[in-house]
Amino acid sequence: MIKVSKFGWVYRVQATPPEVPKPWSSLMPLGAREVVEELIRHGANLHDAYDAMFECDPMRAAQELR
Repeated sequence: MIKVSKFGWVYRVQATPPEVPKPWSSLMPLGAREVVEELIRHGANLHDAYDAMFECDPMRAAQELR
């Protein structure tokens, strides 16, 4: 499971298996691109990372993650 929560212009992320090998959550707020980059760095695939960001904030994901 990947959960992205929006707080103004930043996001918090929680990810658990099977999408990532080990449970992970962001310690600091992240920008839209950083959400996807950090999820990939922690073992999520690009499709799952993008889908989680798009589900949370479709307009911003479409603008910033082209």
